Amino acid sequence: MTRLTKLVATVGIAASIFIIPVYAETNDAGPQAQNDSLIENTLKAFAYDWYARFDNGATIERLSPNLPDTFEFTYPQATVTSLKAFAPLHKAVQDGSIASAHDIEEIFVHPTADETLYEIVTPHTFWIARKDGTFGDIDIVSRMRVRLNQVTDRDPGGHLPKIENYTVLFESVSDKNISQKIENNRIGTISDNDVKSFVHQWFSAADARDADAMIARTSNGPLNVNLLEVEISSADELRTYLESNSAAQIWATHKPHNISVTHTEDGFAVRFIVHFEGNIKGVGEMKLTNVTNWLLIEEDGKLRLRDYALTIL
Repeated sequence: MTRLTKLVATVGIAASIFIIPVYAETNDAGPQAQNDSLIENTLKAFAYDWYARFDNGATIERLSPNLPDTFEFTYPQATVTSLKAFAPLHKAVQDGSIASAHDIEEIFVHPTADETLYEIVTPHTFWIARKDGTFGDIDIVSRMRVRLNQVTDRDPGGHLPKIENYTVLFESVSDKNISQKIENNRIGTISDNDVKSFVHQWFSAADARDADAMIARTSNGPLNVNLLEVEISSADELRTYLESNSAAQIWATHKPHNISVTHTEDGFAVRFIVHFEGNIKGVGEMKLTNVTNWLLIEEDGKLRLRDYALTIL
């Protein structure tokens, strides 16, 4: 069975918007590619947000909506299969740490034979400073199996991704002081993984042609946006541009990767590569790659886009 033509936008944990697909018959390869891109951006946004929640000291209540009634989390030191068993393990780690950071370069999303189940593989380094004065500098490969559209008591609409299986493999471990690395991984209450989640949330909304979701992530102040020599200085102008582009697209996919984050006096300077494919009215099919540079700022306690420029390769 092929999948999806209808897209549903929902509000997820931590005020993050995740676009969750609803499955339907389609024989059009273009809309199918758009849906696949939307799912990939949705799941990457979720994964970055999941790790950011841990580094931001999330309670079990902040994590539980993304967990089904039964699941399997396999760590080197323990395996847990229920929220009741996971809660004290998570609390012990949170209570025993001063700060932590998951340093993630890239996240990989793979479909499975079950069309609502996806595998997310995340090679990363985990840094933790503990209250007992010790440190952890751990190279990890983790694998999540995440299901879409699953209803639970904590998510009666079935809008949030659910982690059915999570496996952690330690590749190397050291106990060197990593306090500076953790500090360098955030500005205030916002971590670099929050930023990377934002990137995929933005392009999930682009795949869904949801201008409202993109404008909700845009600064209320003056903008410095240059999109192929189209200069935009306000959110209203950006909305007009986005809606015009959306109307011209028969279908489109956006695949960001190689996200780098630099801290500046103004906020987060973000650089990444986007591969675009689509069919544009009056133009035809297009495939192109660009380098994008953003400046994200904190506004009203949330990340928002202020500067946006791209260069076609």
